[in-house]
Amino acid sequence: MRKNTGNWALPGIVFVGAFAMSAACGSEAPNLSGSECPVQENPSTTVTSTSATTGAGGTTTSGPASTAASVTVTTGASTGSGMEAPQYDVPAADEIAARLHACHKLTYDQLGTFLRARGVLVPSGAPSDLKTAMVTINGTSTTLGSIFGGSGNACEVANTPGGAADPLCPAGQLCFCNQSDKLGAAITSCADSAAGEAPDGYCIAAPKTAGALYFGATEAFGVPKRDSRVGENDEHTTASALKLFDIFVQAAPQIIANIADPTKAPACTLNGKNLPMFDPNDGSCVEETLSCLLGMPASQDHLLLCNLMVQKANVADPTDVAKKRHVAIAAMLSGVHACQ
Repeated sequence: MRKNTGNWALPGIVFVGAFAMSAACGSEAPNLSGSECPVQENPSTTVTSTSATTGAGGTTTSGPASTAASVTVTTGASTGSGMEAPQYDVPAADEIAARLHACHKLTYDQLGTFLRARGVLVPSGAPSDLKTAMVTINGTSTTLGSIFGGSGNACEVANTPGGAADPLCPAGQLCFCNQSDKLGAAITSCADSAAGEAPDGYCIAAPKTAGALYFGATEAFGVPKRDSRVGENDEHTTASALKLFDIFVQAAPQIIANIADPTKAPACTLNGKNLPMFDPNDGSCVEETLSCLLGMPASQDHLLLCNLMVQKANVADPTDVAKKRHVAIAAMLSGVHACQ
């Protein structure tokens, strides 16, 4: 004879569900009509503990002590030694994520436009013929050789063993090769030319100028190959950040020399006039020019940091003054364009 269990099925399901919700939601009774746990009045977790002290007179047990676990940093907490514990402003996870995802680098083309408008000689695009290519920067046409510095002589980086002397660069220069110049060549490096080939490189300044560094930075910046149908990286990598810093360091002398010229630095022209990077009277950083350099209004902190770096120079040594100014400009640019 079968037993009728239908009368117990529904109450059993309700009981099991209520027990599970109670275990998941805490000591509060769940609201079975809703789909969420009830709001706890006190989100802190209370822990009770007892401590026992054993001595010659026996064992004494103290009463329960409750402690609240909280992520909130309280002020004035004691370390037990009479001194206050140090307090830290710990950013929340969503704040960290917001900072990271809001930080985007300048694209390769944007960086070139930014620097050219502030007096830096960087080429636009990537012409293949390095020796004869002409580029126009702020109304002035020039060759890549003059932008890269150095003599521009044809060169190789080594002599052919036992053969005729190959053209090498003068001291203080290096042999620069552009791979797009040697498509289909028997040898695609500057190490040595095959018989009957003309030298593949030409001599540029060492260390490389800002123009030469920018010209060779496409891979570090994540610029895609032509017709690859992918986009450029919109966030910094270690390679792109380091390359950016190198470019800013090498660009600093040209910025200082050209930013006061309306023709060479049109982005910093106001009412037909440009101001110098540094005040000619006291050598301090000029606020208007620093604002143009940063691409945003310079704050008092920006001016303070710029002047502190410049003031570290030995005024009796023009070389040291120039170096400190270069460092100041590079540091200002690096800070604002690396989300610091």
